[in-house]
Amino acid sequence: MRNPIGMIRRSQQLRSQLKSPRERLPGGSRRWIRTSMDWFISEFGRDVLLRPIALPVDLIPHGYDGSLAAATELCGRVDNRMDLRPGQCALSFELNGVRRPVGGLHGGGRPVGGLVVKEQSGRWIRGNGSNQIQLAPALMADPVALIAIYAHEVGHELLLGSGRITLARRPDHEPLTDLITVFYGLGIFTANAAYERRPHPSGRGKQPLARGYLRETALAEALAHYAKLRGERHPEWSRHLDPPVRRGLNNQLSILHR
Repeated sequence: MRNPIGMIRRSQQLRSQLKSPRERLPGGSRRWIRTSMDWFISEFGRDVLLRPIALPVDLIPHGYDGSLAAATELCGRVDNRMDLRPGQCALSFELNGVRRPVGGLHGGGRPVGGLVVKEQSGRWIRGNGSNQIQLAPALMADPVALIAIYAHEVGHELLLGSGRITLARRPDHEPLTDLITVFYGLGIFTANAAYERRPHPSGRGKQPLARGYLRETALAEALAHYAKLRGERHPEWSRHLDPPVRRGLNNQLSILHR
């Protein structure tokens, strides 16, 4: 017989795992976020930090239709927000993302709570003439995820493409590239796209999808530090965050201001 209490507990453990940073953050999350944000300020300037944070209404136009033209225009708005020159990276929506089940935590040899989706939705590629960003075409239908993933790839251009970091010297480059989206005021999108539950292909129940490297837990902490650096004790923009991230942000702000 199945143990329903055990299944619920394992499902909760899996959900917690998918909301935690994908990689260990050197020195712990709080120290890593603080030192990384300070480094961003020294590299890109405090004026970037103090720009108005981007809200969904600021970037996603009314009547967004998910077409190639609309998605390309949306990426152009992210370029402008992150100070990328027009045409600095060639953009295509031709990435064939790999979608596969991930074992994670198991119960009786089966993934707990159904299939855990892992998919590649974006890729930054160094080129001879210009660098490239490839995105999965499915992203065009989800403007929040599109902004989050495209901003992450633009972060690679700002960090790796500019030579500010190297893979050898910054093994934490992937979470750092998530964090730079927060620094550039796009953290609402990165946080809201970090975790969701999609209908299972079988039509029974839902399956979790986790995106990015910092995930919800560390992104809530990063957004709290971002707000503190900006002098925002009770940021009005927090209402645009998904409820779990908003709760995490408020908890972290309480800790930071004690």
